[in-house]
Amino acid sequence: MDQSFYEFRRQLTYKSTWYDTELVVIDRFYPSSKTCHVCGYRNENLKLKDRSWQCICGKIHDRDLNAALNIKKFMSTVSSTGIDACGAESAGVSDVLKRETMPCMKQEFNFEQV
Repeated sequence: MDQSFYEFRRQLTYKSTWYDTELVVIDRFYPSSKTCHVCGYRNENLKLKDRSWQCICGKIHDRDLNAALNIKKFMSTVSSTGIDACGAESAGVSDVLKRETMPCMKQEFNFEQV
């Protein structure tokens, strides 16, 4: 419990290399909590203390669940836009997505189980 986030990421990088998989790191400022996963509206007025919010489309969001759904949606968008498991990136995605240097991915992850 005393380990820093750096150590946690270092371990993930190490284990990803060990199991010959790919670690994808989304930029820490990606607005996953502020963006409606239904319509894409971005709530710029959302504060950290706000645990839920209602979008202009009417959807009420739990902050953490909304962030998780946005990250899942982002990853499915990235995989369908031509970024391959070896790190070849499409234009415009590199600002949000950072890939660790490691071999091609040999196993697939099922995001439906998450």
